[in-house]
Amino acid sequence: MNAAFEWTAPRRIIFGAGRLKEVGALIRPWGARTLVFTGSREEAAAPLKKSLDDAGVAYAVAPISGEPTMAGIRRELEAARAFAPEVIIALGGGSVIDAAKAIAMLLTNGGDPLDYAEVIGAGRPITRPSLPLVAIPTTAGAGAEATRNAVLKSEEHGVKVSLRSPSMVPDLVVLDPRLHLSLPPAITAATGMDALAQLVEPYVSRGAQPMTDLLCREGILRVARALPRVCQAPEDLDARADMAWAATWSGIALANAGLGAAHAFAAAIGGRADIPHGWICAVMLAPVCRANVQALNAVGVQSATLDRYADIARLITGSPDARAEDAAHAIRNLAARLPLDPPSRFGLDRFAADEIAEAAQRASSMRGNPVSLATDTLSDIYRSVAAIG
Repeated sequence: MNAAFEWTAPRRIIFGAGRLKEVGALIRPWGARTLVFTGSREEAAAPLKKSLDDAGVAYAVAPISGEPTMAGIRRELEAARAFAPEVIIALGGGSVIDAAKAIAMLLTNGGDPLDYAEVIGAGRPITRPSLPLVAIPTTAGAGAEATRNAVLKSEEHGVKVSLRSPSMVPDLVVLDPRLHLSLPPAITAATGMDALAQLVEPYVSRGAQPMTDLLCREGILRVARALPRVCQAPEDLDARADMAWAATWSGIALANAGLGAAHAFAAAIGGRADIPHGWICAVMLAPVCRANVQALNAVGVQSATLDRYADIARLITGSPDARAEDAAHAIRNLAARLPLDPPSRFGLDRFAADEIAEAAQRASSMRGNPVSLATDTLSDIYRSVAAIG
C-alpha cells in the first residue's frame, strides 16, 4: 500500500453513556451563541437544550428532514446568517451532521455550495476554517462525525457530491451510546451495514495505510459481533457502544483512505431517489466485493489486496481457513441476519442499469476502488441487486 499518507481526525472525542449533558460546559469557551441542527424529532434535543441552558448558552434549533440538498442548504444558510452563531452543534444522523458541516464551512467561507462541490461544481478550495463544530451522532453508521466532507444531494444534477476540506472535520465529537437505544431495528441494520462498508472499502482501498488498517480490522470485528445483537436486543448498551466506535472509526478510515464502488453506487442511486444511503451500501457491498475479487483473480497474480479480502472473511466469520472468495459470502450472510428492507421496497428496477453504472463510474468514491471495474461490470452488479425480490 501507499508509503506516504496523511492523517485527519476529530480534534477531541469524548465517549460514555450520559455524556450529552456535558456539551454546554464544553462549548461555552467557544462562544455564548449556538445553532443546533437536529433530526425531524426535535424533542430528542431536550437534554442538550438543558445542558445549554445550564451553561448560559443561547441557541436556536434547526430541524433537518431527510438528506441535505443544495437547495435546502441554501435556505438553512440564509437563516443561519441571520442568527449569527458562534458555534454549530449537530445532533442526529449522518444527514444532520453533513448539513451542519456544510453550514459551518459556508458561514466562514461565503459563497454557494456549488462553488465548492466536487464533480458538478467549481471545486473551489476551502481556505478558511469552519465555525467550531460539535457532532453528536444518534445513529451508528455514517461516520460523518469523523469525516472531512459533507455529502449533499443535487436534485438538478441527479447525483450526490461532497464539499471537502480538512477544516470541516468536527472539533468535538460526543459519542453517547444512550442516544442510540431508541433507534428502530431497520435503521440500526442499514446504518450499521453502512459502517461495515466504510470499514471494508478503506481496508482494500488504493489509499489504505497503516493507521486506517488498525481501525478497519477492529471495526469489522466489532460490527460482526455487535450488529446482529443490537438488532435483536436494542437496549444492549455494550453492543451499542461497539457500534458507536465502529461507526466513528469508519468515518476516520474513509476520510484518510478513501472508499470504493459500493459508495460510488450510493452516490449514483441516492442522487436519483430518496433511498437511504446506508441501505444502498448494505445491498451493494457484497456484490462489489465479489466483482473486485474476480477482477483481481483475473490478473493471475496473487495480490496483497486479495489477502486483505481473505482477512475480511476471517474477521467476519471467525474461520481461519476463509479465503478472499469467501468475503462476499460472509458479508451477504451477515446482512441476511438483519431486518433490512428488500430491494423491491425501493423499486431499484425503475432505473436503467447502464445509467446508474455510468454515474457510479464518475463518482469520486470510485477512485479508491482497489481495481478498475468496467462499466459493463458495474451494470451487471446493479442488475443483480435490482432483480432481487
